[in-house]
Amino acid sequence: MSIQFLPVSWSEYHEKVRQLAASILTHTPVENQIVAISRGGLTLGHLLSDFLRIPIATFTIQSYQDIQKHGVVKITEPLKADIKGKIILLVDDVADSGITLKRAISYLGDFKPQSVTTTCMFYKPTSCIRPDFFTKQTSKWIIFPYEPIESIISITTMMEKEGKSKSKIQEQLYSLGFTDPQIRYARKYFLT
Repeated sequence: MSIQFLPVSWSEYHEKVRQLAASILTHTPVENQIVAISRGGLTLGHLLSDFLRIPIATFTIQSYQDIQKHGVVKITEPLKADIKGKIILLVDDVADSGITLKRAISYLGDFKPQSVTTTCMFYKPTSCIRPDFFTKQTSKWIIFPYEPIESIISITTMMEKEGKSKSKIQEQLYSLGFTDPQIRYARKYFLT
């Protein structure tokens, strides 16, 4: 398999959020509203809201079709918060190609915030936008602890297309830290 993976545990994720929040707190001006991009930015946004002690709003933007392909980027659920004149911290999980962040920044501009600062847990050098704050630069495919079923389905589908056997797929999933109950669940309900 040509793709390299970066599995992130819950404890690693929590520690990275704390480090990210500490970096943001040294930044001026201090943000007064988090806007998290759903779905990827929800967990990070929620934790940052706690660490930074500022409110959170969300909107949904979708772009991924599967593990290696980007789809059309579109807003599927609008922002409902009034952010006019606010200092915004825009949150997503990863700046991969950057098209989601680019579209989100453009979208938020229509709401007339005072400023928009971007933050992602991870930044990939292939991104057309470098977030203002991030914890790590990587070229690997990140496996977040909050999406085990999505990751199992994507990895299994990709490996099946490559002609890998069920035992090789199982071995790969174990090596990435997935558990038997997670794998069984994904197979039972989504991989028939």
